[in-house]
Amino acid sequence: MFRGSSIALDLLKASVSRVPMGVASGARPRGCPYLTLTTRVVKCRPMALIAEPHRGTFMGAPFLMRGSMVFPLAVALATVPATEDLARGEAEFLRGNVHCDAREFAEAVACYERAAKFGYDDHVMWNNRGVALDGLGRHEDAIAAYTRAMQRNAAYEIAAYNLGNAYAQLGQFDEALVAYDRALAIKPDYPDALFDKAMVLARLGRAKPALQAYEALVRSDGANAVAWSKRGEFLEELNKVEEAVAAYQAATVADPADADAWTGLGDSLYALERYEEAVEAYDRAIAADPDNEEAWNNKGFTFFMLGIHDEALACYEKALAINPTYKQAWYNKGYTFHGIHRLEEAVAAYQKAIELDRGDEVLWNNLGNALYNLGRYDESIPYFERGLEVNPEYEIAWNNIGNALNKMGRHAESLKYHDKSLEIKPDFDYALYAKGHALDNLGRHEEGLELIGQSLELNPNYDHAWMAKAEALHRLGRLEEARDALNNALILNGEYEEAWVFRGKILEEMGNALEAERCYDEALQCFRASLDLDPENAELHYHRALLLEDLERVDEAIDDYAAAASKSHSAEALVRLSALLLRLGRPADALVPADEARSRHPADPRGWLAAGRAFAATGRGAEAIESFEKAKASGAGEASLELARWHHSIGGDAEALDALKGEAQLSSEALLLRADIHAALGRTDEALADHDAAIRSPSEGRDLAYRRKGQRLLDLGRPKEAIAAFDAALGLRPTDPEAWLDAARGWQALGQTARARKMLDEAIRLDPQNVEARRLRSEAAVAD
Repeated sequence: MFRGSSIALDLLKASVSRVPMGVASGARPRGCPYLTLTTRVVKCRPMALIAEPHRGTFMGAPFLMRGSMVFPLAVALATVPATEDLARGEAEFLRGNVHCDAREFAEAVACYERAAKFGYDDHVMWNNRGVALDGLGRHEDAIAAYTRAMQRNAAYEIAAYNLGNAYAQLGQFDEALVAYDRALAIKPDYPDALFDKAMVLARLGRAKPALQAYEALVRSDGANAVAWSKRGEFLEELNKVEEAVAAYQAATVADPADADAWTGLGDSLYALERYEEAVEAYDRAIAADPDNEEAWNNKGFTFFMLGIHDEALACYEKALAINPTYKQAWYNKGYTFHGIHRLEEAVAAYQKAIELDRGDEVLWNNLGNALYNLGRYDESIPYFERGLEVNPEYEIAWNNIGNALNKMGRHAESLKYHDKSLEIKPDFDYALYAKGHALDNLGRHEEGLELIGQSLELNPNYDHAWMAKAEALHRLGRLEEARDALNNALILNGEYEEAWVFRGKILEEMGNALEAERCYDEALQCFRASLDLDPENAELHYHRALLLEDLERVDEAIDDYAAAASKSHSAEALVRLSALLLRLGRPADALVPADEARSRHPADPRGWLAAGRAFAATGRGAEAIESFEKAKASGAGEASLELARWHHSIGGDAEALDALKGEAQLSSEALLLRADIHAALGRTDEALADHDAAIRSPSEGRDLAYRRKGQRLLDLGRPKEAIAAFDAALGLRPTDPEAWLDAARGWQALGQTARARKMLDEAIRLDPQNVEARRLRSEAAVAD
C-alpha cells in the first residue's frame, strides 16, 4: 500500500550504506561478506481511512457520526434498498474496517463488495475499499475505487489524497500530482497531501516546487508541530539534514509532547553522527509516548553505534515488547548480535525478521552472512540465493556466494559470481578485491594483483585488501612491495594479527630474522588481547594456531586448532589439525579430524582431501582413492594431484598419468609430479618438457621449478645446464639456502670446488643449522 512515506523509503534505500561485516565486527576472515543495514526506521503514516458511522477511532483517523439519510420518496421507492439490506450492508462495511485495521486486506475487500451488493454504496465505503486494494498491491483497482468515491462526493479530499498515493505507487507521478492538487483545492492546509506532493516533486527532480510546497505547509500554520515535522522529513530526504534538525526543533518547540517530532529529531541527529544528542531526543520521544516502538528501536541502534551493546539490546527488547511483529527491531537486534560476534543469536533474530518479511533481500543476505561468519559456508549460500530471488540485481549477494565458495577452496567456481556482481556494479570495490584474491589463489597472480589494485584505488582504507595485495606480491617474489603493502594494512589496523604474521614471514625471507621475531611476538600479543575479550572466537583460535604451527610450537597449535574446531562450524580448523598431525607422523590421529570434517561438511572437498591423505599415509589405498574421488567430484582441483601422487607412490605410473588427464590447467606442483612420473617411465624428453611447463606456469613456485629441473639435469649428467637452472632459481629467491646448496652440487659436478665452497658458505650463512650444507663443506675442507 502506498503511504506517504513509501517514496521517502525508496529515496532512503538508494543511499543506504553497505557495511563490510569483517570490518564492523572485527571478524578476521578475508573475503568476508558484506552486510547492508538500514540504520534508521522511516516513519510512516497510515492511509487516511474513515469508518462511518461508529464511535471511537480507526486507523488513527476519527470516526464521524452522521445524521440520518433523507431521500425524496420517489427515489427511495426506486433506488433505496430495504432497511434490512442497508443494515446488513453497514454490518459488512464495519467488518471490512476491522479486517483492514488488522491488515487482512483480502477479507476487507470481500466485506466491502458484499456491502455494495446490499446497497451500502457511499463515498466512504469506496475509499476504504481502495485502501484495502492498495494493501493487496492492486493499485489500478484502488484507483477505480477512489474515483468512484469522488464521483459520489466531489469534495471528499481524503479519497483525492489516496488517489494520488495509488498513482504514485504505480510510478505515474504526473497523475499523482493532479490528485494531490485536487485534495489541496478542497482542503488547502491538508498536511499529508502537501507532504506527499512535495515528495513526488522531489522524485521528479523538481526540487524548487517541492520546497515551495513545503513552505506552504509551514506557512499554513507556523505553530503547527505536524507541519514542521513534515518539513523536517522532507529536508531529510533531500539530504539537507542540518535544516531538518532545525525544522524538527521548531516542531518540538511548538509541541513539546509531540513524540514523532522528537523521534524525527533523533533520526536527523543520528544521520549527522551526533549520537549522544540523538539518544537524548529519543528519550524525549519515549517520555512523550512510552509505547513509541520506533523511538526505542532507533535509540537502540544509536547505542550500538556508540558501542554500548547491552543498552542497544535492551532497547530492542522494549520495542519488541510493544510490538512483537516489528521487523526493524528484530533486524537491528540481529545486526547488533552479529557485530558483537554472538552469531547464533544473530541467526535467530534474523530468522524472526524474515518470518515477518520474506521479501527483504537484505535480511536474507545478512542471515547468510551470519552463517558464513560461523564458518557454515555451504549452508550460507542458499540464503544469499534467496536474496537474489527477491532482487536479482543485488550485487552484494552475488559477491557473497563467490566469497563462500572461495572459503571452501572452490576458487574457479567463485569467479562467475564475482563477475555477475561486477556486471551489476562495475566499481564495487569489494567484488574487485574478492575476484582478485580468488585469481591469486588460482595462481593467476598478475591478474589478481591488478584487480586488487583497482579495489584499493576505490577504497584505500580496507586493510584486508592490502593484505591480499601483499600475498599476491609475495607470490610474485616482490618482497619489498609486499612488506610495504602490509605496512599499509597495519597502519589502518594495528591489531590485524594475520598482517603481523605475514610481515614476519616476509622479513624472514628478506634475512631480517630479528624484526620477524618482533612481528610474531606482536601478533601473539594481539591474539591474546583479542581472545581475552572474545574467548569463543573460533577465527582467532584458528589463526593463532597457524602462527604457532609455523613457530613449531606444535602442542599449542594442536590445542588452538581443536578449540577452533569446537567453536566453529567450518572445516578449516579440522583440516589443518589433520594436516599437522600427519606432518608429525601421526596418521591414525590425523584421520580423526579429517573424518569429522567430511562427516560435518560433505559438500566441502577439503574434508575429503584430508581424509584421503590420512588414508594414504596409513596405507589404506582403496579408501584413499574413494576420498580423493569424492573431493574431485566436489570441485577440488587438488584431488587429481593427490590421486596421481598416490598411484605414483605405489608404482602405478600409468594410472597416475590418467589421474592428471582432463585438467584444463595443471598447477606447477602437478607438472613437477608429472615430470617425476615421466622420468620413472624413462621418458626423459617429456619430463624436461614438464619442467619447462612448470617454469612457465602462472602459479607460484617458479624458483622450485628451476631447482627441480636443475636436479633432473644433474641426474642426467648435464651439469652445465643444471647450473643455469640453479642460477635462475637463485635470481628468483636469493635467500633460499637450499638453492645455494643445489648450485654447490652443480659446481662440484663440474669439478669447480672453489666455486662450490662459496655456494656452501652462503647456504650456511642463510641457514646455520643446515646439516647437508655443513656435511658437504666439511668434505670439501678434508679434500683440500
